[in-house]
Amino acid sequence: MPSTPEDHTALPGRLAAGQKSFSGLDLLGTSLARLDLSGCEFVDCNMPECNFAATNLADSRWINCRMSRAKLTSIDAVDAQFEGCDLSNTDWTRSRLNTTAFRRCKLTGATFADCSMNGIDFQECRLVSVFLSGVSFRRKTLESLDFSDADLRNCDFREAVFDGCSLRGAALRLCRFESADLRGCDLGPLKLNDAAFLKGAAISKSQATDLLRNLGLQVL
Repeated sequence: MPSTPEDHTALPGRLAAGQKSFSGLDLLGTSLARLDLSGCEFVDCNMPECNFAATNLADSRWINCRMSRAKLTSIDAVDAQFEGCDLSNTDWTRSRLNTTAFRRCKLTGATFADCSMNGIDFQECRLVSVFLSGVSFRRKTLESLDFSDADLRNCDFREAVFDGCSLRGAALRLCRFESADLRGCDLGPLKLNDAAFLKGAAISKSQATDLLRNLGLQVL
């Protein structure tokens, strides 16, 4: 038999009763705006298109949850953890994401505009076409991050190490890469203007050869 969707009106009552752990909730398209979900754990929950606007998610944990197209604007997600979640096309505008961790998450098309993101951590995430402008990744080791076609303008990658990453097609205007190690990164066919922003970065000989070829220069 198909599962019965969770009655979202019961959630505030369960929270008021002190419940902090939830599993298998089906809350498709419901509003959870302005709730206090701090310190809660959600496992295997179905929450696409939910409205979390202005909700407190501080120190919460989300494991294998489906939250595509969710509205996560103006939330407090400081110290929150998202593991194995589908967060594609989510909107995080004006949210507090300091020391928030995303591990093995799908964030394709997500928007992080006007967010506070000091210490934000992405590991093994799909960030294709994400809007992530102005974030500092300085001195971080970036592992298995796919930034293909992402808007990374004004990001700080100084002294960062890229391991199994992709910047193919990403917008890199005004990014800083001084002393970054890009040898473990797929740079794709860079435009001349984007290549200029890689000044000071370390790349491999094969990457240098590909870069020159992509710029229309002959490598003899």
